[in-house]
Amino acid sequence: MTHPVIIIGAGPAGLAAAAALRRRRINPVILEQGDAVGTSWRHRHQDLRLNTIRWLSDLPGLPIPRRAGRWVARDDYIDYLERFTRHAQLHVRCGVQARRIDPVAGGWQITTSDGHYRSRHVVVATGHDRVPKVPDWPGRAGFQRPIQHVATLRRAADLAGARVLLVGAGNSSVEIAGHLINAGVQHLWMSVRTSPTILPRQLYGVPLHPLTLALRLLPEPIRDRLARAVAHHTFGDLRAHGLPAPRQGPFERMRTTGVTIAIDQGFVGHLTAGRLDIVTVVDHLDGPDVVLRDGTRLQPDMVLAATGYDPGLAELVGHLDVLDHDGRPRRDAGECRSATGLWFIGYRPAIEGSLRRIPIEARRIARAIGNGP
Repeated sequence: MTHPVIIIGAGPAGLAAAAALRRRRINPVILEQGDAVGTSWRHRHQDLRLNTIRWLSDLPGLPIPRRAGRWVARDDYIDYLERFTRHAQLHVRCGVQARRIDPVAGGWQITTSDGHYRSRHVVVATGHDRVPKVPDWPGRAGFQRPIQHVATLRRAADLAGARVLLVGAGNSSVEIAGHLINAGVQHLWMSVRTSPTILPRQLYGVPLHPLTLALRLLPEPIRDRLARAVAHHTFGDLRAHGLPAPRQGPFERMRTTGVTIAIDQGFVGHLTAGRLDIVTVVDHLDGPDVVLRDGTRLQPDMVLAATGYDPGLAELVGHLDVLDHDGRPRRDAGECRSATGLWFIGYRPAIEGSLRRIPIEARRIARAIGNGP
């Protein structure tokens, strides 16, 4: 059977794209490999909250309820995605894993765990953080301690009383560090290669998220200077605590590396109070020891890697010449010129928050499909 549009992934991006198409009287089918919508959100740790403010994080046509608070908790957001699916009357087929997309006459064939699907248009919305990345450190095969990615940590409380080496200093690392200390880890080291730009969620009670939207109108150097000024005003100079000011401004770094800012949820207070130690990068692993670049040896009970994600698109579309050297779509929120009818949504993180951008991208794709031949 041929469908007008197949959407792969029932996270916020896939649901938003489907709802935008429905408003144009196009009825897509969403294929979701998990057993419910929002699978990736269900697998994150229970303390997770959105860093973007509630009223700028919802999907078109259904606001997140006020009772969810200013910063929405994981379970409340999952509940919202379920209600949005019912509200928009979306057709989701759960338990169907998309494995490969190939061009065929009149469109595309999607090879899945449930057989073959055909469609004129395919919207890929599997998320930019689908596959956790853990470095292959020398000596890893013989390392005598567990190594775990933060994506698979369900409860910070599970590490209470443990000595933990947290590798990475991005937003997820800064966030989970605060949760680990609150949960009562015995000792926490944070291995930092590049200092992050850390900003507060709000300043004098005013959320900063809406301000980032306004800053988009300014030149990048001015945005970077303003962000640095806010960080220094809020937290001061953190060099004495092991975190010098980053060389790149947050907007420049976002553009050149895809790494976004880190949002403080108590981390800086713990750092300045001496509740964690900043250390240099990991050089290699040696039996029970983690050996740092400066020769320091640590003996943590657990290595927790906050070392980023891969979108995991190579098997699905890598043969179509639509990915860049980082494995991300060359053209996000649009049709690939080399592959007519193939669309991607939600693969470019943004400082103002990907949830804010998703509805814009969804409307753009739906409009193009609806106006197409």
